[in-house]
Amino acid sequence: MPRRVFSSTNLNLLVAALMAGTFVLDLMCPVGTAIWILYAAPLILSVRGWRPWVPLAVGLGSGALVALGYVLESPSPDLLVAFLNPLNRGLTITALGIVGVFGRQFVGNKLHMVEQAWIKQGGSELAVTMRGELRVDELGQKALSLLGRYVDAQVGSFWASDDGSGFVRCAGFAGKVAGKVAGRAAGGTPSALGPDAVAMGETLIGQAAAEARTLVVRDVPDGWIEVRSGTGAAKPATLVVVPTTADDRVNGVVELGFFTPPSPATIALLEAAAQPIGVSIRLAKHAALQAELLEETTRQSEEMQRQQEELRAANEELEGQSRALMESQAHLEAQQSELEEANTQLEEQTRSLRAQKETLVATQQLLQQKAAELGRTSRYKSEFLANMSHELRTPLNSALILAKLLADNAAGNLTQDQVRYASNIYAAGNDLLALINDILDLAKIESGTVDVAIESVSVQRIADSVRQRFEPLAREKGLTLSVRIEPECPRAIDTDPLRLQQILTNLLSNAIKFTEAGSITLRIDGTATGRVAIAVEDTGIGIPSQHHEAIFEAFRQADGTTNRKYGGTGLGLSISRELASLLGGEIRLESAPGEGSRFTLLLPRRLGAPPEGSRKAAAPPPPAIPRSDAKAVAVDDDRNALTDRARVVLAIEDDAAFAAILRDLAHELGFQCVIAGDAQEGLQLARDFRPAAIILDMGLPDHSGLTVLELLKRSSETRHIPIHVVSVHDYQKVARELGAIGYALKPVRREALAEAFEKLERHLSHDVRKLLVVEDDDIQRGAIEHLLRADGVEIVAVATADEAFEHLRTTTFDCMVLDLMLPRTSGFDLLARMDAEHTAHPPVIVYTARALTADEEQRLRQHARSIIIKGARSPERLLEEATLFLHQVESDLSPEKRRMLQAVRSREAAFEGRRVLIVEDDVRNVFALTSALEPKGARIEIARNGKEALGRIQAGPIYDLVLMDVMMPEMDGLSATAEIRKDPRFDALPIIALTAKAMPDDRQQCIDAGANDYIAKPVDIDKLLSMVRVWMPR
Repeated sequence: MPRRVFSSTNLNLLVAALMAGTFVLDLMCPVGTAIWILYAAPLILSVRGWRPWVPLAVGLGSGALVALGYVLESPSPDLLVAFLNPLNRGLTITALGIVGVFGRQFVGNKLHMVEQAWIKQGGSELAVTMRGELRVDELGQKALSLLGRYVDAQVGSFWASDDGSGFVRCAGFAGKVAGKVAGRAAGGTPSALGPDAVAMGETLIGQAAAEARTLVVRDVPDGWIEVRSGTGAAKPATLVVVPTTADDRVNGVVELGFFTPPSPATIALLEAAAQPIGVSIRLAKHAALQAELLEETTRQSEEMQRQQEELRAANEELEGQSRALMESQAHLEAQQSELEEANTQLEEQTRSLRAQKETLVATQQLLQQKAAELGRTSRYKSEFLANMSHELRTPLNSALILAKLLADNAAGNLTQDQVRYASNIYAAGNDLLALINDILDLAKIESGTVDVAIESVSVQRIADSVRQRFEPLAREKGLTLSVRIEPECPRAIDTDPLRLQQILTNLLSNAIKFTEAGSITLRIDGTATGRVAIAVEDTGIGIPSQHHEAIFEAFRQADGTTNRKYGGTGLGLSISRELASLLGGEIRLESAPGEGSRFTLLLPRRLGAPPEGSRKAAAPPPPAIPRSDAKAVAVDDDRNALTDRARVVLAIEDDAAFAAILRDLAHELGFQCVIAGDAQEGLQLARDFRPAAIILDMGLPDHSGLTVLELLKRSSETRHIPIHVVSVHDYQKVARELGAIGYALKPVRREALAEAFEKLERHLSHDVRKLLVVEDDDIQRGAIEHLLRADGVEIVAVATADEAFEHLRTTTFDCMVLDLMLPRTSGFDLLARMDAEHTAHPPVIVYTARALTADEEQRLRQHARSIIIKGARSPERLLEEATLFLHQVESDLSPEKRRMLQAVRSREAAFEGRRVLIVEDDVRNVFALTSALEPKGARIEIARNGKEALGRIQAGPIYDLVLMDVMMPEMDGLSATAEIRKDPRFDALPIIALTAKAMPDDRQQCIDAGANDYIAKPVDIDKLLSMVRVWMPR
């Protein structure tokens, strides 16, 4: 509705004031004065308002005031006045009532006329708004915006029919639907069609459309719909849902929300607008359909024109082809006669070709047979080589073990000549092993079973490795070995370090072998083509040009006569050339007799994958067990820049990134660092550099870190070096028992590494080692002091556990020797007090001359989880354990103590009385292994195959360790190991696998089967003994 001309409230107040003023005047005027006539003024004024009941109320109220004035006035003494006064007041009251009734009718008619004019104006504006070609959504948005603004609605939505059985929300303003966006917009349950669509009969939208009538919802509940602004939100009080129709069909629904209830005129306007909106929706849909039809017709017309153009072109082409056919017809007739003559010749040629085809088929069948035979031959060759590997290594294994035992002369009953003979046998056996490896390598290369493991290799590391390995050999022969890295050479190349090392070993070994005097030079340089050139130059005998190709062939040499000066098989260069090809490179030779030779290995800087053709088609490999090769770590270290007074730390770590972290941390703390990437290199560097301390990783590629730790502590040259262990697995107790000074679990924080280095530095800075001796017997205590007294060792000897505990609380000791049978407080009680303190305590050597009872061993085991406890039942064993934990240099001990240590190592407590099961089918290997273990005190039992071993383990006594051969009849070692591990009773039984290492990935297969460790034949007896010491239960 339009705004009022002026406020109805002000008008009503004015009317009330006039009525009150007239009533007061009526009371004040004399009787008979017709002052009540003035009541006509407020009555006439009320007709100007907009509320129909106001004139009627004023007329009735004025009449009541006239009557009240009559009652309240004083009686008039004048009889005429007294007679006319009530008559006049009665007529006035009647007139006021009649005028009030007519006034009510007048205001109602005026209001109705204004509302109708307002409705017509709204319809006109709506018609203007919907004029033009509009889409349904545009039409809905414009109509909804106009209606909302015209009727003062606060929120609204417009729903159009989808020409099916539902309605789609296509316009709206000012609102946000709570919960489902539109499914609950009109109240009721959410629509099954989705938040912006409702079906006929669903929600108030669908209900209004189904019933084709207007729905008014008053007092809208919370959670239906909200009117939102930038500062807040509110819900409307009333919802009006109006269906739009055209041709008596509902094609849309208008939904409006009001803060105040809408007037009947508003609802009448919305109902009046429903049909124009419905008609406009129908026209919009018809217009859209016509536009689609017009577009489709236009597209079809264009398609027809295109097809007509194609037909015209095709007709022209057919006409041209017809002319060409007519011309060719005559030509074909001429050729027909020629073809008839040619057919005769072709028939003769066909017969000849058929005969040739039959011959080719027979030849192809013969070639297929030969190819099958060649494949079988290649497979038989591979099987033969694998079997030959085992059959050759098995007797060679026993020969090498026995020769090593004789050469070591542990019993000291052989002469110097006999020891030399045994050493020569051992060296000759190793040469034979190298020859077997060369033959197998060549066979693998020819069969295409050699894989490359690409990684970044430091050029400086290549040079250092060559210098370290070959400089002693060259010096021994009186030659000069120089290694040069040119400035143009890159810092690293991507290649297989193992194969590269094999090539360089062959080239440098040949250079030393064929050079009697002069020098050998290894030069590493970059090339213009982006490759790396590694040249080996010598001043040797040289090679004639006619033999340059022959020396690269297998089993061929430049001098192949029976009386040649230099020995060898001629396999090295053949293997090197094949490996170079496998690495994407080549080997070039420049040589002449008497002028020396230059072998140049050209390799790509980046080897992404093996080059095409480098792998030959290989026959299926025989069933054999692969071997896991170690990979070197390419990290620069300080081995070439060591100073005389440098404190050197050796890091044995196969992770290049972690090794670099250790190196940098060592530099920060004032150490120089040498890095080894595997166990073998670590042992060699420990002997070569004699570092001040060692950081040792447990998970090395070739051997367990525990084996390396045991070998270092077993060697008199390195056992004094403090070793800090870093590992993913918790072998802390075993490592500390073997002599490690500290242990850290990966992942390890940098602070923990710094603390480990600082602990090593504190250990190195203290020249005096402190030893606590707890023994109540004065004579025995003095004997222990005498036995362990040495330079740099401070001994504190006490007689009671209480004295010992007080010293432990105030002083840091490197080791403690303890007698369990102490007065008052026993050694067991002292260990309990130490365990309860939860602080770092020194390793404890329990020194007793008698065997402990089962109860005593159980009491010791209770404390062994937090305190390193080792037993010693003889002075020699006590000296052995004490020097280990005090990190004493064995060469600094007196000759008598060194003899005691040598004697005690010949028969070890780790082997004494231990039951070891050797599972081996070859009697020679059984004899060799037994000869190595029995002198150490072990009790040996033999099983000939895996099946027999399984029966012995399941039915027999408890074994302390099993040595398991892999290749055996009936049941192989891997199957036997897997069967043993299926029984939970044998989860902790140590099993060490023995294999001939014919193929790669051997170690991983053994570990996967359940073995604790792995050692390859020919067995290195020192490594085997160290491995047994590590895994033998304590």
